Amino acid sequence: MRHLISAWRPQAPVAAIRRLGFRAGGGGGGGGPAGAGLQRHETAHVTAKKPIWGRLALALALALPVAPALAQVPDPTPVVTSPAEDPPVTTHPLTASDVETLIDGFLPYALKRGDIAGAVVTIVKDGQILLGKGYGVADRETGQAIDPETTMFRPGSISKLFTWIAVMQQVEAGRLDLDADVNQYLDFKLPATFAEPITMRHLMTHTAGFEEKVKDLIVLGGPPADLGTLLAGHIPARIFKPGTTAAYSNYATALAGYIVQRLSGEPFADYIDRHILVPAGMPHSSMAQPLPAHLAPLMAKGYESSRDPAQPFEIVNPAPAGSLSASGADMGRFMIALLNGGEGPNGRILKPETLAQMQKPHHRPLPGQQLAMGLGFYEQNRNGYRIMGHGGDTVLFHSDLALWLDEGVGLFISMNSTGDGISPGPIRDELLALIADRYFPAREPAAAPAPAAETIKRAVPVGGTFQSSRRVDSTLLSLTYLFGQGDLVTNEDGTASFTLFRDFAGKPKRWREVAPDRWQEVGTDSLMHTRTDASGRVTAITTDDYPAIFVFEPVPAATNKAWTVPALGITLFLALFTALWWPVAALVRRRYGRPHPLSGQPLLADRLVRAASLMTVVALGGMTAVMTMAITPLMEGTIDWLLRLLQLSALLAVLGLVPAAWQAWHLWRQPAGWWARIRASLMVVMFLAVLWFIVTYHLVSFSLNY
Repeated sequence: MRHLISAWRPQAPVAAIRRLGFRAGGGGGGGGPAGAGLQRHETAHVTAKKPIWGRLALALALALPVAPALAQVPDPTPVVTSPAEDPPVTTHPLTASDVETLIDGFLPYALKRGDIAGAVVTIVKDGQILLGKGYGVADRETGQAIDPETTMFRPGSISKLFTWIAVMQQVEAGRLDLDADVNQYLDFKLPATFAEPITMRHLMTHTAGFEEKVKDLIVLGGPPADLGTLLAGHIPARIFKPGTTAAYSNYATALAGYIVQRLSGEPFADYIDRHILVPAGMPHSSMAQPLPAHLAPLMAKGYESSRDPAQPFEIVNPAPAGSLSASGADMGRFMIALLNGGEGPNGRILKPETLAQMQKPHHRPLPGQQLAMGLGFYEQNRNGYRIMGHGGDTVLFHSDLALWLDEGVGLFISMNSTGDGISPGPIRDELLALIADRYFPAREPAAAPAPAAETIKRAVPVGGTFQSSRRVDSTLLSLTYLFGQGDLVTNEDGTASFTLFRDFAGKPKRWREVAPDRWQEVGTDSLMHTRTDASGRVTAITTDDYPAIFVFEPVPAATNKAWTVPALGITLFLALFTALWWPVAALVRRRYGRPHPLSGQPLLADRLVRAASLMTVVALGGMTAVMTMAITPLMEGTIDWLLRLLQLSALLAVLGLVPAAWQAWHLWRQPAGWWARIRASLMVVMFLAVLWFIVTYHLVSFSLNY
């Protein structure tokens, strides 16, 4: 969520589009990704297949088509001003016609420039669906339009809200204790990594301490995995003590859903249908995978982009974490039930006091942080209003749900394409911002950023390299997170920047410390929070631009990208040069009729070193490419054969250490040129580096359970 304008102005859609990274008149822009794990809400990490600069280029020049629509926005409402000493604050009543015109002036053009086939938007107010509208198409091949009442989308991790409600239903029934060891509800045991047990409260606040799991997360087509078998066979390592660190976890939610299934005696999808979907009045929704025959024809097609063919129905194997399919109108009725104290049109899904408990703050990643995690819901507060909700992404669908709890208003959006790979997140963020800033502007003007003279003076300038708590440490996927590290730096003007917190132009934001460990973005009211130890060293970073589902922590020196990335590059360069020089030298000798200068054991050692160098290029280069470019095949488990080949290459590469060491020992003991000795020694160092990378990032293992 982005902190943007605090009151509506006629040019708001243009401003929002520019904040998306689009430029009037086709101007340029660009920048790097926000870093691994910075997708705002997600069922899975999804790495776009297009280069980041190519994706940004696709997002340019959106403002021009929007200009004619701006004049159509009706503005007949009175202006309500605050006291004379404050700037005026303009408010607008939220009506169907006004909000429809607002969204019509923004969303169609955003979808087109983002290469997204279609979307549905539902807005509820005071117990009624105020607006339900489809944009684009549900089926590009047939041109089928989106019917907001019946066309079904995949809300991704918004499914988690249904799982958490099911959990609280078990609490109401007296079958479940939020603070009991969850092992007592399972038919397998979570290992006792720490003395403290994992409780359901930990699962609901994403503080159970699990690392990320990707294998078998989402597959295209095919039967879903058995939930119990999947969970028992894919237990993630625990990298944090329970209750201490927010680390968003699909496994944790799936575990909670499995407990509901065991306690209720009903298959999970059937339980959700009977106890939530029916009472909430959601006839065009299901967590079943694949969909029942009577619902399957209503499913919108999912696309990588609006130009690509439709993809098969996505199977989310940890089903409680993201398997829901639902129409926009059904999601509207779900929001109404949540805003109505848990009362749906066909029955109650939760008691009001239970729902209120879920929507209270239960965990803040850092002291003083504004946004908190509830029991399953997370805060998205803006302009001083209390907003709770959740977002979600599958590979193909991208969604968000936000509830203005005290105003009785809800917003749901879902898109059926990944598009250019960067637009879905900003589009849903900016839609929420447009709604918030037009209809729920700040009651008081935002405080101006502190001038430089009032900046907190630190004895030790902030700095360091950090990584997300939502990560993998114990499997080969940990190599991916090497490239997701960010740097905290002190700027010349006394502000600080964290390279993973960027604006839509791709530039790192600048933050000024206005109170101890509290930083305000220059030019906005956005806040960053830090935790500082007694020595003045920053030990954690969060921002209220993102939900309270992860925190950034210092990277250990042993895996800091400041030296590991250059070391990886140098290792690959030396290996590639050594491997390529092999045939080049042979061709030169043949051209001039020269014999090989080596024979016997030295010649054999030299050839083994060069062969192992080639294996190094294949192993390290291949692993790096796979981990950064093939997240979807990794999730589906369709490239296990390739991973095994790369692991075999890695083993053969490491074996090169033996002939390299013998060769170096031989050359240093016998008369030889200094260049030969230095080259042989470099080969030893190179193969030691290969061994270090393999061990540190778990690139070779018996199991491919990542």
